[in-house]
Amino acid sequence: MPPACGLPGAEIARGAHRVASPALLWTLVKSAFISLPLFATRAEEPPPFTLDEVVVHVPRSEASDATAAASVVKAERFAGEAKTVAELVATAPGVAVHEYGGLGQLSTVSIRGSSADQVAVFLDGLPLNTAAGGGVDLSRIPRAWIERIEVIRGTAGAYYGSGALGGVVNIVTRPAAAGAWSAETSAGSFGTYSGSADGAIGGPRWGLLGAASLDDTSGRFSYLFNPRPALSGNDLEPRTREHNASLSAGSLAKLWADLGRGRLDAVVQLSGGVRNLPGSPYAPTPSDGQHDLRIGTVVRFAHPISDELHVALEASGRDDRLSVQISPVPRSCQDDLAGTVGSQLTWLAGRSTLTLRALTGTESLATEGSATRERGSLALAASGELALFADGRLLVAPALRWERIGAQGGLSGNLGVRARLVGPLSIRASGGRTFRVPSFAELYLQQGLLSPNPELVPEEAWSADASLVAEGALGMASLGGFGTLYRDIIVYEADSFRRMKPFNDGTATANGLEAELASTPIGPAAITGSAAYTLLATETLLGNESVLGKDLPHRPRHRLFARLGAGYGPLEVHGEAHYVSSQFLDLANSPSLTVPAALTFNLGCSLRLLRRPETRLSLEVRNLLDNRTLQDGFGNPLPGRMVMVTLRVTGGKEGTAP
Repeated sequence: MPPACGLPGAEIARGAHRVASPALLWTLVKSAFISLPLFATRAEEPPPFTLDEVVVHVPRSEASDATAAASVVKAERFAGEAKTVAELVATAPGVAVHEYGGLGQLSTVSIRGSSADQVAVFLDGLPLNTAAGGGVDLSRIPRAWIERIEVIRGTAGAYYGSGALGGVVNIVTRPAAAGAWSAETSAGSFGTYSGSADGAIGGPRWGLLGAASLDDTSGRFSYLFNPRPALSGNDLEPRTREHNASLSAGSLAKLWADLGRGRLDAVVQLSGGVRNLPGSPYAPTPSDGQHDLRIGTVVRFAHPISDELHVALEASGRDDRLSVQISPVPRSCQDDLAGTVGSQLTWLAGRSTLTLRALTGTESLATEGSATRERGSLALAASGELALFADGRLLVAPALRWERIGAQGGLSGNLGVRARLVGPLSIRASGGRTFRVPSFAELYLQQGLLSPNPELVPEEAWSADASLVAEGALGMASLGGFGTLYRDIIVYEADSFRRMKPFNDGTATANGLEAELASTPIGPAAITGSAAYTLLATETLLGNESVLGKDLPHRPRHRLFARLGAGYGPLEVHGEAHYVSSQFLDLANSPSLTVPAALTFNLGCSLRLLRRPETRLSLEVRNLLDNRTLQDGFGNPLPGRMVMVTLRVTGGKEGTAP
């Protein structure tokens, strides 16, 4: 079946502030109900001796149990702040978010020097990486849904399959806790508006959550432009970022039900929108734009055979549609369909566990003007947590996964260790190997001047890390080091007739340090502090003399996020600092192709207006010093000072479903 190029809605507006038509918004809502029975996805294993809500959290991601380097970013910590999913992810160490102009534009994530394709992203366990490749666009995940974001750093393919070379980001949505509801609206600079609402109903044996959100921005901001960046001493010219509007919408339905001794969980999510594509400041594209739509579902049934043995059956599905207009090329459309079914058996033996999984699935990519490509997948995995002492002081966590995707595949393995030392101190270490199967785009698709290469083999990564962690009444702190070797990296190189073609010609290392700090509230003012720092040193090991030993592009050496907050009575205040060191734009590390270092500050406050229902009015000021020379990692301008006002009302009891 050919891809649905005519994604719902009118043509992309050319330079207009509003980019979506009523037809698009209506179809987004309507599709949520049409798609409900069509798809289904994977979910979390139940904890010992209970069948709690299946939210598909990343194994061992909570700080008290992790053997791998992991962080949990809780959305409630930023309640009332209009932070995007990308901004929440960027608060974890080891993580770099690549923005393409900000304000509703494409945002992807890199972990420990990986590419966006080498990070596996999940939404309630639903894999969002598509066969088309290119990484996952975090800007299209509605922030209003989020309960927490779990980040695993290091090779994790033994647990999550092909593609988890740098790590994993798992986004967990709100639980279906009966009686809980909230509504929020925001407005701010550059014609930026958002609104969301969610509510849950249920009883002792079931719960249902519904949520909807809308985000809109004109994306029109002023910045300072350097017309000749290769020359020093140039006068900066004031300019305005045009044709930069974006609108996105989403809806979510989440169900849990006790069925006898078993438990059924299901999630249906719909998101999408339209956006202008402004292009580079040096080469604007006033006619380019895109439509996108994603529908995905999770269905899982878990049942205890005994107190020690649990079984689960799961199914998953996703439909990603994308329509892109890049002049003068005719509009291109693609439709990515994926489905998976699987089973899981978990054996609980005291503090130790053993989990066996089997999954099979299929994925297809239909593109206009090309044959539909399909490939099946099969995976067999075993993982465990072995407590070697009765008090769980030493925990060993091995994992092994065999996976076949189409005609390619291989083994992924991981070994994690956690040892409690004295008092609050513990050591955590892990190491492993995994791979990424090339995308359909890299293997088969002709895209403008980009040619495919069906001879590509999987990329692979070997990594190891260790950290010292302290956890206690005052909070937590960790300091660790890591090293990763990336081999057979897919790199686009010049081919015949001025075309670019992918080859497995890349080998590189990424080594560094990660530090994380978070305090509990201190004193009558409830002062809290947190920080995340990353030192990343990358090196190209294979290539011509001009690139050997050089840094990988778009990988800054230093990243720092720091936050200080306080609250007294109905008032809460916070301040943030973000620092990103300079980064190169090319493999040769040309000084003229460098994005300068950036230090930005944010300030915010929140005032409780009512206790019941809790009503808060929040004010945020981003880029407090109004630096208008900021650029993303690809040289696109970023907004100057931005002011956002948010009103949030919360009723019932927010928390975990029964």
